[in-house]
Amino acid sequence: MPSNDKSVGDMPQIVILAGGLGTRLGDLTKQIPKSLIQVDNKPILSHILDWIDEQGCDRALILTGHLGEQFDNFSHHSISLTFLREPEPLGTGGALWNAVDYLEDNFIMLWGDDLHPIDYQKLLETHQSGNNLMTMTVTKSHIENNLRYENGFVIHYNKDTLQSNNNGYEAGTSIISKELVMQHGKAGKWSWEKTVYPAMAGKIRAHIDDTKFWDMGTPERLENLAQFLKQRRT
Repeated sequence: MPSNDKSVGDMPQIVILAGGLGTRLGDLTKQIPKSLIQVDNKPILSHILDWIDEQGCDRALILTGHLGEQFDNFSHHSISLTFLREPEPLGTGGALWNAVDYLEDNFIMLWGDDLHPIDYQKLLETHQSGNNLMTMTVTKSHIENNLRYENGFVIHYNKDTLQSNNNGYEAGTSIISKELVMQHGKAGKWSWEKTVYPAMAGKIRAHIDDTKFWDMGTPERLENLAQFLKQRRT
């Protein structure tokens, strides 16, 4: 179990949701977990961990499910990794509740198929600027808008129904208090986004950052990410 006695200057624990089936990628994810798919010669998960290493983070809890045994020999050169596998598909909320004993008081939550190279220190400063239980990175430059924010807080979110008065998009990196998980946690399969976001409307702090994020959820997006990584390397 993690220790919760980190000093004030430490970066929070990283929690990566990597248990999804990846059905939109078709045959690619029938034999390999989505976050272990090779992109520019190494798994997307390795690229994610390389970025959090650059941001001064040193530990990550990785929540796995689909083909979770394939993570058994996975490691990173400088990030301490803890893997926890779901006993059955639990959804994003169920996965966090299944891992509640491993969560530190505050953690940065990432998706295992997104590369989102933002400045974590600035995100942390936004989160610490009030009594926030959750701070969500919001971009104003995405092709779609799935939320509305006002006066620094997300007041509406629905990824399934896009509304004309929406003015931002969830960019995939959040800081969450374990207290929030304790308030809403329950056993079984459930969605973090569909349960917590509506309940927290007007209380989720919005951290505005228009840094491009890369979601490899479809073959086309996977190719776009590969091209981005190649360009950055050269």
